[in-house]
Amino acid sequence: MYCQKCWWSDKWNPSDYGQEYDFSKTFFEQWKDLFFKVPSIPMINSNSVNSDWVNQETDDKNCYLNVGGHYNEDSAYNTYEIYGKNCFDGYWILNCDHCSNCIHCERSYFSNFSEECHECLYTNFSYDCRNCDHMIGCAGLRNKKYYIFNKQYEKKEYEKFLEEHPFSSNTGVLWWINESQKIWLKSPHRENMIFKATNSTGNDLSEVKNSHNCFQGTNLENCKNSFICGWMKDTHDNSSHGAAELAYECAHGGGCYNSKFLLYCMAGDPLKKINLHNIEYSAAVLSSSNCFGCVGVHGGEYMILNRKYSKDEYSELLPKIKQHMNDMPYVDKKGRIYKYGEFFPSEFSPFGYNETTAEEYIKLEKEEVLKQGYNWSDYTSDVKYEFSDYVIPDDIKDVGDDILDKILKCEETGKAYKIIEMELSFYRQLGLPIPRKSPLARHKERISKLLPLKIFKRKCDFCKREINTSYPPERPEIIYCKKCYQNEVY
Repeated sequence: MYCQKCWWSDKWNPSDYGQEYDFSKTFFEQWKDLFFKVPSIPMINSNSVNSDWVNQETDDKNCYLNVGGHYNEDSAYNTYEIYGKNCFDGYWILNCDHCSNCIHCERSYFSNFSEECHECLYTNFSYDCRNCDHMIGCAGLRNKKYYIFNKQYEKKEYEKFLEEHPFSSNTGVLWWINESQKIWLKSPHRENMIFKATNSTGNDLSEVKNSHNCFQGTNLENCKNSFICGWMKDTHDNSSHGAAELAYECAHGGGCYNSKFLLYCMAGDPLKKINLHNIEYSAAVLSSSNCFGCVGVHGGEYMILNRKYSKDEYSELLPKIKQHMNDMPYVDKKGRIYKYGEFFPSEFSPFGYNETTAEEYIKLEKEEVLKQGYNWSDYTSDVKYEFSDYVIPDDIKDVGDDILDKILKCEETGKAYKIIEMELSFYRQLGLPIPRKSPLARHKERISKLLPLKIFKRKCDFCKREINTSYPPERPEIIYCKKCYQNEVY
């Protein structure tokens, strides 16, 4: 492992680890040797300022424990935040400012504990609101102002109600969550959250065309089987990927063209520029072209297993390797066969299934994980913390700066966590209480609120027409087809 500064520097050369292709061994065996030999970076994080503890992010400033986002500032504990400022504890939030505990929100400001809200200002504990201002505990509203529990108030009445029912305390937040959920369940839910779309299926999509079985994506065209993807065209089977064209089975990267089977490979600017061309079976390759089976290469060209070739040599050798992959396939411990066209064997993963985000979306017990041939980690940290003798005040108004020195105990997991300075400043500015759970526990709580990444057959609760939705039939929400929903809400 190399630290961020050393890994990004020119003090080492990935070509030094290059190896000649050995036709007596399978390709995947040779790639695995290279993968564990080339220095790895602890977290993919580039062009960031004062943001050492973010992963798979670029161009961040003053961010902490963010994952999978870009161009963020003064933010922490977010997953998939893009162009955000002063945001905490969010999931898939785009162009938001001063927001916390939000899920699938875009272009919203000073909003908290809300889901599926767009173009909203001072909107709290609300669901599926658009272009709303000063809303709390609402659902399914459009172009409204000063509403509480879907009922309009005069400005002074609205302010008085909030004075009597503040959410600056943990007790107040729990009350608002409980009461707002009643309104959310009474309001019709759209069969899927797909907007500005043509001939597309999935959920949580915007500006998509001819894209199917896609979830949580934006700006997609001719894509299929994608999850957490954006600004992509003519791609299949990608996850956490962006700004790509003709990409197949790529994960955690972006800015590539005509590339396949990639891990953590990205362009210098993953959302704005494509400069990864013709890359296959590679990991952590940056701004390169015509590379096959490479690891950690920066700005490389015509390379196989990190060894440099001339253009003619590369063009002659590559077809032979692909044929060799079919003639001598890799067989894993479960007897599964891997030829050219298959992704890397799961047993190569340096992580246990229970250490990855896969565990958050598809929960499997250890026995089932091992049965399917995945790895499992029994690692536990040997670091022991002595918790502070400190009781978190119920209201943020009563919290002093001394909390920054305290080691707090998560009320759910019993694990240690701390409050950082910019976090405390944020809570004070927005009048929010100190969280009682650790950042990881809060993240898992948000994940548990997401709909399954699959489509169910269900009937519209109004017209009874059969619809395709991510809401399982047993869910309690009122689900309307698109037409009935628009008649009711808009």
